[in-house]
Amino acid sequence: MNEKIWKVGLLGAGYIIESHAKALKNKNNVKVVAVCDQSYHRAKNACATFNIDAAFSSIDELLKSDVEVVHVLLPPDLHFEATRKILESGRHVFLEKPMGISSSECQQLVDIANNEKLKLGVNHNFLFLPSYQKLRQDIKDGSIGKLDHITINWRYPLAQIKFGPFNAWMLQKPENLIFELGPHLVAFLVDLLGQPDYVHVDASLPVDLPGGTFVFRRLHVHGAKGDVTFSLNLSVIPGYADRSIHVRGFAASAVCLFDRDVYFRDEPSGSGLLFDNFLTVKSIAWQLAVNSIGNLIKAISGTLKKKPSANPFGESIENSISNFYDTLNDHPDERSEGEFGYRVISVCEQITSALTYPPYQKPAVQVLPPLHTPTVLVLGGSGFIGHYLVKALVNRGFGVRVVTRNMMAGQIALSGLAVELIQGDIASADFMNTALQGIDIVYDLAKTDGKKWDDYYQGDVLVTETIANCALAAGVKRFIYTGTIDSYYSANPKDIITSDTPLDANITSRNHYARSKATCEALLLKLQKEKGLPLIIFRPGIVIGKGCPPAHWGVGMFQSETRVQYWGDGKNLLPFVLVEDVAEALALALDKKDIEGQTFLLTDKPLLTGREYVQAVSENCGAKIRTDPTPIWKYFLIDSLKEAAKHLIKHPNRRIPSYRDWDSRSHRAQYDSSKTIEVLGWKPAGTKELLIQKGIIEALED
Repeated sequence: MNEKIWKVGLLGAGYIIESHAKALKNKNNVKVVAVCDQSYHRAKNACATFNIDAAFSSIDELLKSDVEVVHVLLPPDLHFEATRKILESGRHVFLEKPMGISSSECQQLVDIANNEKLKLGVNHNFLFLPSYQKLRQDIKDGSIGKLDHITINWRYPLAQIKFGPFNAWMLQKPENLIFELGPHLVAFLVDLLGQPDYVHVDASLPVDLPGGTFVFRRLHVHGAKGDVTFSLNLSVIPGYADRSIHVRGFAASAVCLFDRDVYFRDEPSGSGLLFDNFLTVKSIAWQLAVNSIGNLIKAISGTLKKKPSANPFGESIENSISNFYDTLNDHPDERSEGEFGYRVISVCEQITSALTYPPYQKPAVQVLPPLHTPTVLVLGGSGFIGHYLVKALVNRGFGVRVVTRNMMAGQIALSGLAVELIQGDIASADFMNTALQGIDIVYDLAKTDGKKWDDYYQGDVLVTETIANCALAAGVKRFIYTGTIDSYYSANPKDIITSDTPLDANITSRNHYARSKATCEALLLKLQKEKGLPLIIFRPGIVIGKGCPPAHWGVGMFQSETRVQYWGDGKNLLPFVLVEDVAEALALALDKKDIEGQTFLLTDKPLLTGREYVQAVSENCGAKIRTDPTPIWKYFLIDSLKEAAKHLIKHPNRRIPSYRDWDSRSHRAQYDSSKTIEVLGWKPAGTKELLIQKGIIEALED
């Protein structure tokens, strides 16, 4: 009898869609037929990336299709309404955690699913890792003995607290972090013990966030179920990652490092005091060796076969999804049932009820009305450099319009500034024509991200071309574009790079970002020559300052906050520049006469080496940073091996490795921005002390 093939739709095209799409690709009884996102452009991109046929921009359109199962990949506060609507339409649902933001909503969804005889599953993916399965089995079969205590740790930095987006749902209220990250820990607790009899919560290290909210960066939850006690430790402060489960029983103790998919059991050897220490440690070492070798083989195999098992997180999602589909018709596993999701959220509510924090009133976060009717348009105005540019323009008294992809994110980034904020898609000519009404000056600081050249070509090059053509049609007086020094060949210490130095002649061999920026410059220069686009190009150096992570990849490859590999020996002076100085130069170009068609380099004097930068960071952050001078050939060799494997399996993101690209990261060439200083009257920081104070110390404090 042929196995039923389930037709699946993915609702939401955010970051998690990749994990679901890859996992579903490996299921023989599943076919993904549609992607739905409120941004049709994003849905279309997801379809192209994962070879899916249909794209929709509303849930109503999705439910008119023939999908039978829908994966809900939306922010938590949208789960209830979307899932209710899908269930009532007669479809099965697989929900990303958290199931919801209240147990009452979750119970309603469970009731609807039961009444309609539909499957409602929730993705508590770490429950399906092989390492956790071993721990679970050892508890079940008595290998660990009667339980005494369980400790579950999630100590892992949360980048959004430092760099945003600060309007993300989990940062809107202090308790939201418990519902967002808490289910990872609580799912283990509920599976191993059930719902606690009581909980106590100790919260510490609150931090205020832009937008008027705050979060606790450390939570310690402790309680008991019967005579078994437990501790849940949630910490999002920077530091070494620890995501683990420690279990103490009558017969043994056990540790599951679930972020690494590693498990070992510690139990007496039975060989007496003389040898017990040696033999028990030997047993642990053997378990770890076998586990790590198995994981390495699995990672290599998963990479070559393009399967999620290439890493523990991907494998956990694949296993969770497989469990859901394998139990759609029979043999239910409570861990993938809606009822289990309801119990997890109930415990999260127990925790939030025990949480005490000072009352707060979320102040209004909004931009102010523009000073005048906008004549300046800034694309990318809510970004790192863009924020400083908008502030500089407003301080000069200009009417400024800023385009944002997310209105709330834009409100937070530019709160208190007098600007007109509009939301839209800059890839749309219709939207750009509207955004350009009444505009004389355009600043294009927009950029994109991607994994292959086509992502950059579609999301950056073609978008820039659309923007420029619309600007021409609107008759703008000046079009100011930001390129990058990454597009130079900058590895020769004898070279002097100025504002008029051509970009790398072999740019097609360089990284996608450098190539994309250079390609955009080329098409804009062509439009200037052929159609009279009033173009000015800026190429900022390694930009530092408040709002920028001190672990700056312009300095080296930061493997973590406290470990960096230099691009070479780290001894050469680097082309740093303060972010406010970049904004000042861009603002100076707004009304400077007769500079159309020119390019301006934005780097300060050569003041700091990579080693001096890292030393300053280390001295002011209170942690020793491990540094590794790394020859360029080592980066190239490793990259070549990776790309060889990708070519072997015909990976869609494969490319030809470039020694020239790796070598340029060292920036051994000398940079000279004297033209910018002379023509624009630009005055960058100019001293090592000021560069360190504003670019490093104040950035760390911020």
